[in-house]
Amino acid sequence: MGFNDNLSKRKDGSYILKSKDKKIKENGQCLECGENGSTRDLLYQYNAEDMISVRNYIEDHLTMHPKHKSMKAVWCDTCKTLNKYLVQLI
Repeated sequence: MGFNDNLSKRKDGSYILKSKDKKIKENGQCLECGENGSTRDLLYQYNAEDMISVRNYIEDHLTMHPKHKSMKAVWCDTCKTLNKYLVQLI
């Protein structure tokens, strides 16, 4: 019998959050950022199409928002996936 929640049961009977369980993190998830490429469509720094997509998004965003001075994509150092964008205001 399984439940759809964020708990994982330990051998001693106690419960822990799945995000803190090392066994869960090793199954396809990056240990640094927590992203899982097998369950989500991610953008990768080493993929040319993804880089073009990111650059086009930054260009469109800066064009649409004139009060934003610059925008930077932040990548995970381990798995090279896109984590977030940092925007600098004027």
